[in-house]
Amino acid sequence: MPPVRQITDCPRPATRTTTRHSSAQTLLWEVHLCDRHQHLAARLAGSRHPNHRATRATRATADPAPRCGTLHDHQAVAQAVESHARLWLDLPSAGTWVESLRAAATLAAQVHAPDAPALAGIAAVAESGPDDPAVHARVLELLAHAEAHRASGPPPPLDPA
Repeated sequence: MPPVRQITDCPRPATRTTTRHSSAQTLLWEVHLCDRHQHLAARLAGSRHPNHRATRATRATADPAPRCGTLHDHQAVAQAVESHARLWLDLPSAGTWVESLRAAATLAAQVHAPDAPALAGIAAVAESGPDDPAVHARVLELLAHAEAHRASGPPPPLDPA
């Protein structure tokens, strides 16, 4: 089961669905957005242009419609961390995905960001097993949790277990 992320705090039901596939045609992600937030599909795809094909290539969301911002993430951990970086992390350029998370946590601590403790905890989990698929899954779960709570206030305390 892919991690489910909530990339908006919009309470509306989604009206549009967009997917992104790799060059090998494997599903990378599927996002459900309302008309107001449809532009986020372009950012998720790595574009800053609201007319990006990810925004235009949408289809009506099937009933029952999930909440706006629901994203099913099928990406590898490094790609998913890049996706989080494009949407909400202040992520300085770094080497590996683990180094990127550590750099984001350090920057968040330096600027006293409300999600600094959560990012530090996520980086610590990532450092505990960068090659362990169970650690990958936990990191993605924690990032999704922090992302969902970011728009609605400071994240709740991290539960690294």
